[in-house]
Amino acid sequence: VVDNAIVVLENITRHVEEGGEKPKEAAVFGASEVGAAITASALTTVAVFVPLIFVSGLTGIVFDQLAFVIAITIGGSLFTALTLTPMLASRWIKPVEVTRRSRLFRLSERLFQGVEAIYERILSTSLRHRKKILASLIVIFVASLGLLRFIGSDLFPDVDTGDIALEFRLDESARLEETVQVGKRISSLFARLVPEARDRYIWCGETEKGIGVALGASEGPNCGEGGMKLVKKRYRTRSAKDIAAVLRNEIRKIPGIEEFHIVATTPIKQVLLGASKQVEVEIIGHDMDVTNRLAEQVRRILERTPGAVDIAVSRKKPRQEIHVVVDRQKASSLGVSVAAVAQVLRSNYYGFEATKYRDAGDDFDVFVRLDESNRRSLDDIGEIDIPSMNPVIGSVKLRNIARIVHSAGPVEIERKNRERIVTVGADVYKRSLGEVKADVERELRKLEIPPGVTIDFGGEVEEQRKVFRDLTLLLVVGLILVYMVMVSQFESLKTPFIIAFSIPFAFTGVIWAFYLSGVTLSLMSFMAVIMLVGIVVNNAIVLVDYTNILRARGLPLREAIRQAGRHRLRPVLMTTFTTLFGLLPLALSRGEGAEMWRPFGITAIGGLSLSALVTLVLVPVIYSLFERRAEHRKEGVVR
Repeated sequence: VVDNAIVVLENITRHVEEGGEKPKEAAVFGASEVGAAITASALTTVAVFVPLIFVSGLTGIVFDQLAFVIAITIGGSLFTALTLTPMLASRWIKPVEVTRRSRLFRLSERLFQGVEAIYERILSTSLRHRKKILASLIVIFVASLGLLRFIGSDLFPDVDTGDIALEFRLDESARLEETVQVGKRISSLFARLVPEARDRYIWCGETEKGIGVALGASEGPNCGEGGMKLVKKRYRTRSAKDIAAVLRNEIRKIPGIEEFHIVATTPIKQVLLGASKQVEVEIIGHDMDVTNRLAEQVRRILERTPGAVDIAVSRKKPRQEIHVVVDRQKASSLGVSVAAVAQVLRSNYYGFEATKYRDAGDDFDVFVRLDESNRRSLDDIGEIDIPSMNPVIGSVKLRNIARIVHSAGPVEIERKNRERIVTVGADVYKRSLGEVKADVERELRKLEIPPGVTIDFGGEVEEQRKVFRDLTLLLVVGLILVYMVMVSQFESLKTPFIIAFSIPFAFTGVIWAFYLSGVTLSLMSFMAVIMLVGIVVNNAIVLVDYTNILRARGLPLREAIRQAGRHRLRPVLMTTFTTLFGLLPLALSRGEGAEMWRPFGITAIGGLSLSALVTLVLVPVIYSLFERRAEHRKEGVVR
C-alpha cells in the first residue's frame, strides 16, 4: 500500500535536495515524472487479483474477499500517492543542509552511498559482460528447476488448533454393550496418554433419527466416536499430530476394533472438505465381489506406502441378518398378508408407541414390545402369532408360513454418478499429500484392472487437483493481464517483455524458499506465487520507465541505464523492504493458526527477495541488449 507513495516522495525529495528545486515545483515535476510508472505498478498488482473475483469452488471461497480488498486498497493508495502525497510534500519538505542533519541520518546516508557505489560498479561490470551475466542467470534458473522434485504438495497447510477426532468400528455383529466397553478403554487411554487434553468425550451407538449419518458420521451399535480439545500450543511441547500418532499406536492394540481413524485437523477444514480422507482411491464397478477384491489390493498398497496412516475401506463388512422368507401362496390361503407379517415383527422386536401417560401436564410415551425372554433365539421368531383376516383361523404361527434364514448382507451400497463405488482411503503423517499420492499412483499402475471397473483418486487429492487447475489458470490469466497492462502503459510490446524477465527469478526464489524451509506447494503458497506476478514487476517498471525518460532527454544508452539504476536504487530497496517487513510476521509467527499463513509469507519473501536482487542487474542487461540491437538496426537503415 505504501509503495506508490514511497516512489513519489523519494523522487520529490531528490529533486529538492539534489536539483535545488523549490518544493512546489519539485512536487509537481517529481510526481508527474513517476506517475506513469506507479500507475502501471498498481494496475499490474490489481490485475492478478481481479480474476479471483470470478473463480468458483474452494479457491473462490477462501480468496474471493481478498481480491475485493486488495483491488480497492491499491486503487486508493494510487490515488493518494498522485494527489495527497505531492500536496503534503510541497508544504512539508524543505531543503536542509547536510551539516544540520542528525548524526544518525548522516551515518545512514554514508552507508547507503556506499551501497549505491557498490551497485554502480556491479552494474557497470554487468553491462560490459552482458552475455556472460545473462548466461549465468539462465543456468541458475534452470538448475533451480531441478529442486522441484524435492518439493511436496498439499491442499491446505497443517494447522495445529488442538482438535483431535476419532472414529472406531467393531464387527458388524457387535452389540452396543461391547462397543461401550471399548469406548471406556479408549477414554482411559485419553486420560493416561494425553495430559495436554483440556476437554474430551466418547459416545457410542446411534442417534434416534440418524442425524449423525446425515452429518457424515458412522452410526450403529458397533460404532463410536471420540475426540478432545488440547490446551493452547504455548502450554504444550507436542503437536496435535504427534499426540494423534501416539494414540493411534495404542488404540490399534485394543482387541475387537475392526477399523478406526484418528485425525488432528481444524473444524473449518472438516466443514469445507467433509469427512473424506486425504488420499482416497475410488473403485467404481457393479460387481461387488470384484470391487471388494480390488479394494483389498489397494488397501495393502496403502499399508506399504510410507506416510499413509489410518487406512480404511468405505464398504463395510457384511452384517449378520435374519431373513423371514414368506411363502406367499400359503400365507394368502390362510388370510395372512406380508404387510401384516412385517408389522407384527416390527412391533414385537422394535416396539411401538401404544399410548401416552399424562401426569401434571407432562406427556410420557408408553413403548411396548415383546419381552426379552421371548426374543432371544431364531426359534422364538417362528413362534410369533400373525393375525389372519379369516375369523375362523384367528392367528397363524410364523413358522407355518415362512422360513427363518440366518445370513449376511451389505450394510449399505454407496454410489457415485449412479454407479456402485467403494473407496479406500488413508490420512497422511510426516509426508506431504503429493508425495504419498505419487507413491500410491505408481503402485496402482501395476494392478490389473478388470473390465467394467475404473479407478480414480478422490478426497483431498481430487480437491487439490481442482484447486491447482483453477490456480494455474489464474496464474496464466494474471501473466497475460500484467503484460497487457504494461503494453497499454508503455505503448510498446518490447518494453513489457524486458520487464517480464524479472518474473522467472521470482519463481526461482520461491523454489529455494520451499526447499530451505520445508514448505509445500499448497493453496496458500500457490496464491502467494500468483500475487508475486503482479508485485515483482513493479521494481522493473520503475527502473525501465526512468531509463526511457533519461534517454528521451538525450542521454546515451549506457549512461541512461547507469543513472537510472543509481537514482532508482533507493525507492526499489525501500519498497522491497517495506513489503518484506510486512510479510515477516506471517513467516515468523508461531501462534495459534500461524501454520495456515506461514507458507504465504515464506513464499512471498523468497520470491520477492531474489527477484529484487536479480531485477537490479538482469533488467538493465536485457534492456541494454535489446536497445543496442535496435540502435544498430537504425544505424544500418540510415547508412
